[in-house]
Amino acid sequence: MTILRCCLFSLMMIFAGMSPVLSQESGGQSTAQEQVPSADVEQANQALIKVLNDPESRAALIDLLKKNAGSVQPADGDRQVPGNEAATPVEGASQPLQQENFALRIGEYTRALVDDAGYLLQQAMRSLNGLVLVARGDIPVKWDRVKDIAVQVVMVLIAAYAGFLISQFVAKRLYPRISVYARYGGGLTRTFVLVLTSVVDAVTVGLGWAVGNAAALASFGGLKAGVTLQESLALNAFFILGMANVSLRFIFAPGRPELRLLPFTDQSSLYWYRRLRLFMYWMIYGVFLAVPIANVAVSFVLGNALRFIVVLLGMVYLLVLVHQNRHRVNAGAKDYAEHLQSALAKRALILVGQLWHLAAFGYIAAVFIIWVTRPFDATTIILRATGLSILTIMAGMAISLVVTKAIKGGIRLPDDLNRTLPALQSRLNAFVPRLLKFIRFAVFLATVVLLLDIWGLLTIAEWLASEAGVQLLSSYGSAFLVLFVAFLIWLAVMSWVDLRLQSRSGYIVTARERTLFQLFRNASTVVIVVMALLLSLSEVGIDIGPLIAGAGVVGLAISFGAQTLVKDIITGAFIQIENAINEGDVVTVAGVTGTVEGITVRSVRMRDLDGTTHIIPFSSVDMVSNFMRGFSYHVALIGVAYDTNISDAKDAMLEAFRRLQETDFGPKIIGDFEMHGVTNFGASSIDIRGRIKTIPGEQWGVGRAYNEFVKQVFDERDIEIPFPQVTYHSATPPFVEDDSKPKQRKKVDVSADQLEDDAPAED
Repeated sequence: MTILRCCLFSLMMIFAGMSPVLSQESGGQSTAQEQVPSADVEQANQALIKVLNDPESRAALIDLLKKNAGSVQPADGDRQVPGNEAATPVEGASQPLQQENFALRIGEYTRALVDDAGYLLQQAMRSLNGLVLVARGDIPVKWDRVKDIAVQVVMVLIAAYAGFLISQFVAKRLYPRISVYARYGGGLTRTFVLVLTSVVDAVTVGLGWAVGNAAALASFGGLKAGVTLQESLALNAFFILGMANVSLRFIFAPGRPELRLLPFTDQSSLYWYRRLRLFMYWMIYGVFLAVPIANVAVSFVLGNALRFIVVLLGMVYLLVLVHQNRHRVNAGAKDYAEHLQSALAKRALILVGQLWHLAAFGYIAAVFIIWVTRPFDATTIILRATGLSILTIMAGMAISLVVTKAIKGGIRLPDDLNRTLPALQSRLNAFVPRLLKFIRFAVFLATVVLLLDIWGLLTIAEWLASEAGVQLLSSYGSAFLVLFVAFLIWLAVMSWVDLRLQSRSGYIVTARERTLFQLFRNASTVVIVVMALLLSLSEVGIDIGPLIAGAGVVGLAISFGAQTLVKDIITGAFIQIENAINEGDVVTVAGVTGTVEGITVRSVRMRDLDGTTHIIPFSSVDMVSNFMRGFSYHVALIGVAYDTNISDAKDAMLEAFRRLQETDFGPKIIGDFEMHGVTNFGASSIDIRGRIKTIPGEQWGVGRAYNEFVKQVFDERDIEIPFPQVTYHSATPPFVEDDSKPKQRKKVDVSADQLEDDAPAED
């Protein structure tokens, strides 16, 4: 629409240049103005139209207007007089001035839209004015020339179509054989066969065009006269129409479902092929044949009117076709979306089905406006814009499909790299899909912006070259680059930590190294994230000074309010530096003994013998007892009976140690058995102590096995392992000793007589 405004401005400049010549002066003042004769105005209009129709003249006129606009100096009355009042801005007037400027911009924009609409309507009425002139007889029609041109055009078209139909008859005999490969082949084979048949169709069109040229050379003057302009126009229209039909057959493949790439049914493909082919016949033969012949045979004015009618009827036909099939296409898109596995693809296809008619209406309107406003180079503009639009959409869809496949399938690394860095693939798949989703959205936005730029609705190239565009791209591009570099640094640090934590031949990762590297991993992640965010915000233009100061104040407040947390972190850091606790160690911390399962910055997680998990903050740790440092001891305290020979007991303990060394526990024992001897006289046993040196963490298993062998050897040698016994002694008190003695009865000899006397009386 900028070109339209330039044309109107040029017309106004011509009228302004003519007005001094046509004006009269009387006494230094203008008393009256003569009206410009209508013939002069019409002549000026025709001259301006010719200048604007010629690209070179139009470019020269634009350059001249630019030079004149740059050399215009302000008048004396328009110059600003320097002074204090003019130089000093009024306080409080900035905001109203901005609002006024915004309102002026809106007004200018709406005014430009109304002017463009008015110019469009004026061009349409001017185009139809040719029909009025022909109907009134102002423009004579040369019927003899029209008859000769019609005969020439009909003859060459009949010859061209005859050659085309004969070649098509021969080619159709090859299609069934070629279609067999597509029916039983894969997607690549089907695509190859479709391309091959399209090439064959294009060859048949070329043969028909060649036959038409041969017929044109053979008639109407022979080889010396050559092909006339009318014959060339007809054959060119035939060739363009044939190639357009080849494109339609490539897209819809009517009658050949095995070659169809797009999800069309046989009925719908035949429907759209016939309707669009009819539109192609009307537009191509109308614009590329009827309009040029009207220009040559009658007048340029009639050709312009005929072009407007052809384009208008074609656009109306397309609008009606889109309006009638909007629900049909929407239903078909929904049905096809149900068979897709990707939820995003389903939503995208359903959205396209709902909005496709709006895009079609916009495309038709844009084409019509170009045909009306730029009738001479409309074909070039439309073909260029349509081709670039198709390429842009196809490129955007291809990139989106590749990105979607990468999102769905994830990142696959080589097997060697997976063995070296087993966590790298999962780490990439945790972040890369999110980045790819952002890239897919950016591709969608870029496609939309490029389409708007192609059709002249946006001037993205000029905006990118402007100061605001350069600043925006540089700032946000730098921020994105900072985030990307930070991600690469974080990925490199994580991979290095994974590599250091991986055991290799001749290198065993200790528990301390594993713990320290995990703490380093967490700390480095926090540092990289914070630094990347601050630098990216700084590149965008946000002042990070207040953020850093605020973070310091917040950190100070948190440190006062969370002293225990700070103590946890500091104590935990020193514990790790001193290598007091590592994962997998058996320790006693805060009165709890168990195996260390995890260590964070502020706490340690332990599991005791009963399976209970204990989370102990480092602030409550005053002493750490680690059972797994360097080596360990199993202290054997064996009690024997008091009547046991000590030498035999010691020898039995040594025998049990020798048997223990012959088992699988032998490699876990360091050195010989340390015999300490008798260490205690107990209440019921004599305690003999010995000690076995083991590798860290094996003292409990070795001790249990050694106790079994001690019991076995003691049983073999009848060495008693006593248990607590108590012997009770009963004693008589001295003061009851005499009374408690039994009295001694004197032994009396009893004779028989006495026994008889002692017998009871007979009575």
